[in-house]
Amino acid sequence: MKTRVYISLVILLAIPLIYLSSCSKVKELTAVDVSMKLPRHHFTYTATNLKSDSGEVILYSGHVTVNLDSVLNAYGLSSGIIQTTIFTYLAVTIEQPPDSTFHWLTSMRSTVSDNANFQPENLIGSVTNSNPTAKTVVVTLNNLNIRPYLTNPSFYVRVYAVLNGPLPAVTVGMFLDGTIQLHIEPL
Repeated sequence: MKTRVYISLVILLAIPLIYLSSCSKVKELTAVDVSMKLPRHHFTYTATNLKSDSGEVILYSGHVTVNLDSVLNAYGLSSGIIQTTIFTYLAVTIEQPPDSTFHWLTSMRSTVSDNANFQPENLIGSVTNSNPTAKTVVVTLNNLNIRPYLTNPSFYVRVYAVLNGPLPAVTVGMFLDGTIQLHIEPL
C-alpha cells in the first residue's frame, strides 16, 4: 500500500516536470534568429572644444527602434519577445564634404544603452584608425557571443572619437550603418 502511494506521488510530481521541460524545449525549437540591417542614420558633427577626460568627443548619439511587429509577421509569429540583440556590423562613413577622409580621426568606440542617459553604457566595439585615406571606419565588435546587449526593440547608440587634427570642414556629414541579430522566442 505504501509503495503505491509513493509511486503515485512520484508520477504526480513527474508529470508537471515533464510538461514544463517540454514547453521550454518547444520554445527553444520555435525560436528565430533574425539578422537585420538598421536604418541608416545620417548625422553631422561640428568641431567643438567639449571633450571628456579621456579626450573623446561624441560624434553621434541616437535612438534606434526595431519594428518587432513586422519581424514577427515576416516569420509567421503572432507574438514573441526579443531574448537577445547583438551587433554584427557597425560602421561610420563620411558623406560631406564628398572628398574628405578620416585623416582627422585617431580612434573610435561605440556603446549601446537601453536609455537616453546611457546609464549603464555597454561597449559594442572600437577601432584604431590605421588608414587616414579611408572614407569608412568599421568598428571591431567585442564579445559577440558572450554578452547580450539588449532585450528591447528600442535602444540608444553612441559613437565616441579621439581626434588627431582639425576637421576637413566646419561641419562634417556622416552616416552610421549597422546590422544586428535578434534572437526571438514566441510567447
